[in-house]
Amino acid sequence: MVIARDIHPDTLAAISNPAGFFPIILFHIDWPGDPVYAHTNLGSLVWGGQSWNGVGKLARLSLPGDVTGMAAQEASLAIVGLTDDLDEHLDVDARDRAALVYFGAVTAQDSVDLIGDPFPVFTGTVNGLRDLTEKSADGRTRGVQTPLSSGPSQRARSTAFHSFEDQSARFPGDTAGRLLINSDREGLRLRWPE
Repeated sequence: MVIARDIHPDTLAAISNPAGFFPIILFHIDWPGDPVYAHTNLGSLVWGGQSWNGVGKLARLSLPGDVTGMAAQEASLAIVGLTDDLDEHLDVDARDRAALVYFGAVTAQDSVDLIGDPFPVFTGTVNGLRDLTEKSADGRTRGVQTPLSSGPSQRARSTAFHSFEDQSARFPGDTAGRLLINSDREGLRLRWPE
């Protein structure tokens, strides 16, 4: 299995440095009415035409491994250490909204100066919200956890067919399958190599 990522050469050089590098994770959630652009360091950075706000150690992220298969992979993003005015955000239905997670490198620990461009490591949708209440040194901490799904909802309509039109729409100019358009009507039988 080969998993290829389009990584900016400067970013690749930074993360390949045997002496180490300073990582940063950026995440975007298309929150209804108030899209979220945040990163795991402190301060604000501008990238991709957006201003990304730092949340530091308040963010917790769990990503699935790079695997292939038919089952949707799930990730989880949590923001902890919030105040009790969180309830109004938990009432928002953000299910099926876009969620993107990027990995990058910066020039120093807790810096917002990117080296090259971050690259996507997870693309999916919001799969609900959970209220988190945890013990802390100060008594109690609140937060919100967002499960993220990499595939369509299990309730989504699916089909086992892929047509020439589907292929052409996704890959303009690709003629794969053009001879199969009427194969079911003409009695054409396909044989797998033996």
